[in-house]
Amino acid sequence: MSGFEVELRRAVGDAHVKAIGADAWQVAPGSPAEVAEVIGLANRFKIPVRPVGTGTKPVRHHGPRMLVSTRRMDHVIHLDETSLLVHVQAGITGLALEKVLSPRGLSIGDYSPSILGSSLGGLVAVRTPGKSSVRHGFFEDAVVGLSAVLADGRTVHTRVAPRRATGPDLGRALCGSEGTLGFITSVVLRIHRRPETRFVSAYILPSVDAAVRAVYLALHEEAAPAGLRIYDAAEAELHFGAPVVTGDDALLVAGTAGPTDLAACDRDLVASAVTAEGGRAADNRLAEIWWRRLHHGEPTPGPAPTLQVTATPGKVRPVYQEVRAAVVAAGGKVRAHVSRFDADGAVVFFTITGGSPDPLREAAERAAQAAGGWLLGARAARMDSYFAALKAALDPNNVMNPGALA
Repeated sequence: MSGFEVELRRAVGDAHVKAIGADAWQVAPGSPAEVAEVIGLANRFKIPVRPVGTGTKPVRHHGPRMLVSTRRMDHVIHLDETSLLVHVQAGITGLALEKVLSPRGLSIGDYSPSILGSSLGGLVAVRTPGKSSVRHGFFEDAVVGLSAVLADGRTVHTRVAPRRATGPDLGRALCGSEGTLGFITSVVLRIHRRPETRFVSAYILPSVDAAVRAVYLALHEEAAPAGLRIYDAAEAELHFGAPVVTGDDALLVAGTAGPTDLAACDRDLVASAVTAEGGRAADNRLAEIWWRRLHHGEPTPGPAPTLQVTATPGKVRPVYQEVRAAVVAAGGKVRAHVSRFDADGAVVFFTITGGSPDPLREAAERAAQAAGGWLLGARAARMDSYFAALKAALDPNNVMNPGALA
C-alpha cells in the first residue's frame, strides 16, 4: 500500500476508500473538512483529482487519479423560507431536494427531472444549455453563494450578500469550471414558491421560422413561460403518432405557471404572438402530452437526437434551414425540434436518418457552424488566457480535473 493510500484511508476511513487500480482510488469524504484533507493530499502527491458527484455514472479516466464522490455529503444545511434561500451540501440531488421543498410549497424551479437527477454540485460545476428554464434562467443563475476546496486544501466561501455589494466574485468563476478551479462542497440556492396554477397550450404556425419569431416576440414582451417547444411536421408526427401538422407547418407547445393571473397573462402573450405570426390554436391535449413527458416521466418515442446545436435568437432559423438543406443534399432525411429558449438563444435538436451516418452528420455540423450555430458543448475560447492564468494561480500542480476544459 502506497504512502498516499495510507494517508487517504486515515483521512476518511477504510470503508470510504476503494482502490480501482495500481495508482487510482475512489474516495467518498463525509464532510468539507475531509474533502480539504484529501485534495490537499492529492496536491502534495501530485495525484489528479476527478470529481464524480454522487458516483452513479461510469467514469472513463485512466492513469493515476483520485475520483472524489460527494454521495455522503447530501444534507440540507439551512432553509430560509422568508428569503427563499436554501443551503445544501453538494452531494444532494435536485430530486431529493425537491422532496424536501415540495411539502412546504417550495421548488427549485421549472427544470426537467432528467436534469435534477444529478447532484447539485455537478449541476453547478457543469455549464450546459440543458440546465436552463425560460421562466427561471440557467441553473447556475440561482447560485447566490457557495463553498469550495482549492487545490492546496484551502476552503473558500463566497459570501451571500446583496447584489449591491462590490468586488470580484470567485463563485462566478467556479460555476461551470467543471472542478478545474476548485471542488464545490456546498451551495446556497435561490428557490421559488410552487406555482398556484399551470396552463398548457398548443398552436400551429405556418413554418418553423414563424414559430421561432412568435416565441421571441412573446419573450420580448416579457412573457416568462415555464416551457416552450417547437416541432417541425416530421418530428410532430413521430412524437404524437399522427400528422398533427403538414408541409412546412410547425407545432408550438407552451406551458405557463405562477399566480393564476400571471400565468394567464403569460399564456395570452404567447397566444397574441402566435396570432401576429399567422398561427392559430391547436388541440391542447398535444401540449398536455408534451408536458407529461417533460416533467412526469412518460417515455418520449423515437431515438435520441443525432445533433444538438445552440444558437443566438437571430441564428436559430438559419441553423434549422441550413442543416435541413445540407442533410437532404447529402441524401439523408432530417426532422427537428427547438427548445431550451431564453433571451440568449435556443437549442435545435436534429434527428438524421438514411444514408451513411458519419458523412451526413459531418455535413450537418458544417452547415450548422456556417450558419452561426455552436455544436452543443463547444466552448468559447476568447477568455482562455484569463482562465489559464486563474488556473495557474489556484492550481499550479494542475491536479484539479486536468484536461476537463481543454
